[in-house]
Parts: sequence; structure tokens; C-alpha cells
Amino acid sequence: MKLLVLGGSGLIGNELIKKTSFFNKVLVTYNNHNLTKLNFLPIRFSFPDDLETLKKIIFTERPDVVINLIGKSNLSYCEQNKDEIYQLNIIFPKKICDLCNEINSKFVQISSDYVFDGKYGNYTENDQTNPINFYGYTKQISEKEILRYPQNIVIRTSLVYDLTLKTNFIKFISEKLNKNEKVFAFNDVMTTPILVDDLIMSILKIIDGEHAGIFHISGNECISRYEFAKIIAKKFGLQEKLISPISIKSIKQNIPRPQNSCLNNEKIKDLFNIEFSSLKKNFKK
Repeated sequence: MKLLVLGGSGLIGNELIKKTSFFNKVLVTYNNHNLTKLNFLPIRFSFPDDLETLKKIIFTERPDVVINLIGKSNLSYCEQNKDEIYQLNIIFPKKICDLCNEINSKFVQISSDYVFDGKYGNYTENDQTNPINFYGYTKQISEKEILRYPQNIVIRTSLVYDLTLKTNFIKFISEKLNKNEKVFAFNDVMTTPILVDDLIMSILKIIDGEHAGIFHISGNECISRYEFAKIIAKKFGLQEKLISPISIKSIKQNIPRPQNSCLNNEKIKDLFNIEFSSLKKNFKK
């Protein structure tokens, strides 16, 4: 079994390629951060300049599974660079997905809880999508493009974190508190954070079986950024009292954000009989 990972130098990609031992061959693309691990083939790729090169690699290597981790998620950047983001988050996965279909490969697209409007939370895979910003819109459209082919997989996930300072939110909170600076965190923006190890484990289980369609891979806890920040402070031995709650309604927003985009993960847990650890338990590690 052969795997191609598009965008292997980020948090998810780095952890994914460490756990792909059951694949006979792993090919990984990178852009700015070179990959030096020896048990897979690193490929320099930049969209759209190297698209023809990637096409040749796909037709030559004929991977059984292609996982796309390439894309931009910064809301401000997405709003300010719509043409670029449209190409990267919609046109690129569509092109690669079409190529994969020609060689009967399975295509896996990582999507987001931001395809929902955040009015209710606890969203299942069958709930109607209704994005309220451009990033969420691009993810919604790319999902539809990927699912034109019945063998493909869409993974919706939430705030992905690891147990180091690589995660942006954890890094931001810890750096502020280490400097004895106050932190204001939203107490009414809810999400379902997922440990990257649990995310990767679930993705590999899905790939290893004959599964297709949409899957929500998220943590069990629907919590606010404020609650998450307090857990980080406590587990890193930092000053929790420096963290203050703030309502998203109290600030002027140029970009709308879903207030409660929590995902329901019962489908993935029932399918593989797994249980994800709590935030507090994970940080004890």
C-alpha cells in the first residue's frame, strides 16, 4: 500500500508520517520546511508552479491513498486574499482529486468545523453546512468537490493541539503568561479540541478500512477558549489569574466567526469503539 501526503511539514503532517509504518511506501510533499526523515520520499512542491510535476508523480507512483493537508486557515488572510485562497483551498484539491480518480486512488481531504454557522453546536456529519466566512465557504465547496467520487473521505476536525508549544493557541497563551502579561480569552466561542495523536489514529483507521464519506474527528469536550486557556496555565504551572474572560460580542469583528462550532464525534467512536482522552488527562502526559 502506497501513501502520498500533500503538505507533510505541518503539525498534522509531521505526526502522520511518524505513524505510517503499515504503508509500503510513503511520499511526502513540503514547501518551506524540508523533511529529513529517511523512510519516506520528500518532494518539494509549491502550488501552482509545480502542479505538472506533482501530476507526473501521481501517475508514475500511483499511490493508493492521497491525503491533502495543504491549505490556509488564517481567517484574516483568507478574507484579504480571496483569489489565492479560492485556488488553494478549492481548485487545487479538485484537480488532485480528479487525478486520483483516474488511477482509482482514494483521496482524503481535511476540512473544518467552520463549515457550520455556529448557532447550535454538537454538529453531526448529516447536519446542513452554512459557513459564515470565506475560509468556511472554501471548505464547504471543496467538500462537495471531493465527495463527487464515492471512494473519497472528508475529515472535519476542530482545534488540533499537541503536547508541546507547536500549537498556536498553546504557544500564544504560554508565552503571554511567561511574561506575566494578561490574557483575554473568549468565554462564548466554543470548540471541541482534539489531540493530534487521536486525530492521526482515527484517520489511519479510516484509511485502513473500506470507509468513505464524511467523518467528524474531534475531542469529547465542547469548551470555550477561556476554559482551554485556564487548563493550559494550570498544567504548565503558569498564573491562571492572569487570564480573563471576554465575550466575542464585546469586540468589533471584521470577520464573523461561528460561536459554537463543536462537532459530534459519536460516529467515529462507535465505528471503531474508541474513546478520546480529556484535555486534562492529555496534559498530564
